[in-house]
Amino acid sequence: MEPILIALDVGFGNTKGIVGGRAVVLPSVVAVPAGDLGLAGIGMKTVRRARRITFDRGDFFIGPAASSWGRVVENMDFSRLASPEAEALLYAAVADLVPTGATVRLVLGLPVPLLRDEAVARPVLDSLKARLVREHHLLVDGRDFSFTVAGLRAAAQPVGAWADWALDSEGRWASPAARNALVAVMDIGFNTLDLYGIRGGRLEPRLVGGDKVGVRRLRLLDLAAPGAPYHEADGMIREGKIPEDTRATWLSEILGAAERVWNGARPDLLLVVGGGAALLRDQREAFRRAFRAEVVVPEEPVAANARGLWKWGQTVRW
Repeated sequence: MEPILIALDVGFGNTKGIVGGRAVVLPSVVAVPAGDLGLAGIGMKTVRRARRITFDRGDFFIGPAASSWGRVVENMDFSRLASPEAEALLYAAVADLVPTGATVRLVLGLPVPLLRDEAVARPVLDSLKARLVREHHLLVDGRDFSFTVAGLRAAAQPVGAWADWALDSEGRWASPAARNALVAVMDIGFNTLDLYGIRGGRLEPRLVGGDKVGVRRLRLLDLAAPGAPYHEADGMIREGKIPEDTRATWLSEILGAAERVWNGARPDLLLVVGGGAALLRDQREAFRRAFRAEVVVPEEPVAANARGLWKWGQTVRW
């Protein structure tokens, strides 16, 4: 049987996974269990349960309720991408997408700032390949689950956003314009701003860059919930509790960072994706004025990279 193609974008804010038309989006909240509850909760109802993932590198709770069940791990360094907590998030997504015993091919989206620094990126890539391309056995909420990764490909996360726009569900050109258009991708994530440029499927190196000006680094979190852990402040932001002047300052910083990298380039199309795109969806005109380009914000910008990476995965040799 042909391996199942899975695309995963294990982000600092959300973990996104795609298999064909099926998608899963999980808040990237990981907690180490505080200990067995035993009968301590007798006579009481507990908060809603979190997904529990147990494997050879540890035991973790996953998702929005994880903080109620243990100590949240908030590592924002790129080393997190090859960490046990990132692997737990990957397992949670895979378990929602394929049946136990499945053989899969895996496409992973990685942030541009990481990939630009080869001295840092190479060990991360080598570690991911060594760890992931094998047979996996774990427990999901105490039940056995297994799958085998037969192959792994990595790509910059914005490649997925471009492919989501440029390719159809079978990995073919979605429109004649996609063959030649200069597309600039602005991926506003939780931890990073990734900038990319692609013309007709070929990279435009002068348009590649990035910075840590995602949702986390800016004053959004500090103003939304001063002193609160990132996962709690992020939850408030998801509910729209952002002062308008703070959002305006953040937008200005994002545009400034992009203008420094793109330095007067005039793309045919600007794709704005990621969790930050959802917060700035109503600012299309500001983006259009800054870059004099048609601006597209996908209907579900958080999962755009994963959707496109799945399409892209159909075009590569395994």
